[in-house]
Amino acid sequence: MARQTITKEVKDLLAAGQVYPDSVSMRKGVVTIRRGFFYSMGGNSEKFRAKVDAALKDSKFKTVDDGEQWASFRGGASVANSTHWWVIVGWEK
Repeated sequence: MARQTITKEVKDLLAAGQVYPDSVSMRKGVVTIRRGFFYSMGGNSEKFRAKVDAALKDSKFKTVDDGEQWASFRGGASVANSTHWWVIVGWEK
């Protein structure tokens, strides 16, 4: 399956589940969903993963790992280079 097809399918499932990440990307066969933040406001990577799990629950996609990346503020930096929560998604082929 092509990279664009997989990322579009994941984005559509997330939108249907009312989860709006800042980026969905695929690299080396791994889909990464990122949500950037400046203040966590009580959120964490486990809560973000739970939302993603709920949105993907009846699909072939399953969450594999989650985490948090901290970075110094740099205006204009991409989400991947800023502070964000991430969730790794795998699927059955």
